[in-house]
Amino acid sequence: MIAVYFPLQLVASMIAAIAVRGTKAAADAVIIVSAIGATIFSMVVLISVLWTIITKGLQALSGAFIFQNNEYISPSTPLGYGGIGHAILGTVLIVAISAVIAVPLGVMTAVYITEVRGRAVPYVRFFVQAMSGVPSVVAGLFILTVFILTGVLDNSAFAAGLAYAILMLPTVARTAAEVLKLVPDDLRTGALALGSTRARVVLRVVIPAAKTGIITAAILGVARVVGETAPLLLTALKNDKTVLNPFSEPISALPTYIFDNVAQPYPDAVLRAWGAALTLMIIVA
Repeated sequence: MIAVYFPLQLVASMIAAIAVRGTKAAADAVIIVSAIGATIFSMVVLISVLWTIITKGLQALSGAFIFQNNEYISPSTPLGYGGIGHAILGTVLIVAISAVIAVPLGVMTAVYITEVRGRAVPYVRFFVQAMSGVPSVVAGLFILTVFILTGVLDNSAFAAGLAYAILMLPTVARTAAEVLKLVPDDLRTGALALGSTRARVVLRVVIPAAKTGIITAAILGVARVVGETAPLLLTALKNDKTVLNPFSEPISALPTYIFDNVAQPYPDAVLRAWGAALTLMIIVA
């Protein structure tokens, strides 16, 4: 399809375009065919991935798989025993901690960039852009070296939440800033003309007007981090039992559960990884 059909389609479309509209239409034909071809290719890949996750993941899903933990389970244990309940709880704890930290900071950063317009705005915008390109493993290494190896924190859900917050913050800040820019200036000037202070305008007019977009920014931030594995391997580690205290001990999450099981030489362990991947996809959706 790619090596034969796609080049032939490009050539045929160029010939047809030249015959109908002249030589200048050849470039348009190439762009149109390339765009349609890229769309079809992307859809085939996406559907293939989803179909694989769903068909293999459904083989593992059951009530026991969703609610049990792996405290007394080994990789060779049959699929009917053990589950991902502890990993689901760990994922919820870690993502909740990161959201509590990153969403308010991201919204405040967006407000500073779009509403305050102080002298530091270019520098703040630069650092937000720079943080967007930070690899996830670097965030995990930062928390490991600064907080865990120094004894300030233990390997725990809170440490993993801090690493996730580093990754979530630029996504929330950038998206919220774009949303705040869409709020009409007439709302701001009207509120100021009525005697309101700028801070009250931001809190009572701008943010409520953009609340739907801010919620979207928070959701995008969560989707950005919920599947990251590298920070968890350095900060949360893993734990086969259910952990409720986010500060005291290592904890499992769905990404680390998938990471641990997918490379096992036991078919049931690999199916557990597929089931966890399907569960994670459903949670994100």
